[in-house]
Amino acid sequence: MSGTRVEIHPLGALMRRFAVDWLDRADPAVPREIMAPGYTIRIGGYVLENRDAYVETTSEQLARFPGLTITVHDAIYSDDGRAALRFTEHGASARGGAAAWRGIGLFSSHGGVLVDNDCEEDYLGRRRQLLAGEPDPVDPPMVAPWTEPPTPADPEAEKLVRTWVDGGGPTGEEPGIVHDDACADAPSTMLLDVDGCTTDAVFAAGRRVAFHAVQRGRYRGGLPDVEAAPGTSAELRIVGLVEVGADGAINGHVVRDRLGLRRALTDGTGAGA
Repeated sequence: MSGTRVEIHPLGALMRRFAVDWLDRADPAVPREIMAPGYTIRIGGYVLENRDAYVETTSEQLARFPGLTITVHDAIYSDDGRAALRFTEHGASARGGAAAWRGIGLFSSHGGVLVDNDCEEDYLGRRRQLLAGEPDPVDPPMVAPWTEPPTPADPEAEKLVRTWVDGGGPTGEEPGIVHDDACADAPSTMLLDVDGCTTDAVFAAGRRVAFHAVQRGRYRGGLPDVEAAPGTSAELRIVGLVEVGADGAINGHVVRDRLGLRRALTDGTGAGA
């Protein structure tokens, strides 16, 4: 029996070490081997500007969820050293209960190591599950996330997604977009009347495009235990991994920093993080 030889590209191997050796195994020696000293992560409105700060913060979360596992559902790699993973982190909390929460991260590498990451995770979904005592199911994994070959960007697809996001981006009503809180028996909740959006990062691998952005607008309602009046100015960080069809339709997944929005509205800071 013959077939095409499958190889792991160095970028796929790097992301495998990030997901398996670092997060799954919680090996604190790994970040020094796969990340630059200035490794920076932007998540939930926070910025950790060096590797040691990131490792310290992440190690606290790994200790809170002993045995935490990351399941990768989708992965893309560009031909200029960038990668995006759509994943679920799941595990039992040391404080009791278990949860499975979705996330998407956009990574950049240089010289064989990771240099930064724009990421959002559905921490509000995690909070809901821990309080309810009922974890969500984990979506099926991608069969071969580490052998996906790097692909040159399709400029048209990247431009279409950038234009869409700059024009406001996903609202929660698009039929082709699956949001963090959507499930079989409950559609996603539209949280903002969006007035504008700022794109922080975007890149394409073929006609598949990853982006991170901040939506600004007026709160519509829909978050639990929030007394802020509809119409309150607010901002919402979003991250997506989508594909542009031949007809220009955009389909894919979006994760929103709903916990950050809830925190801002509850603290009375509105548009602040």
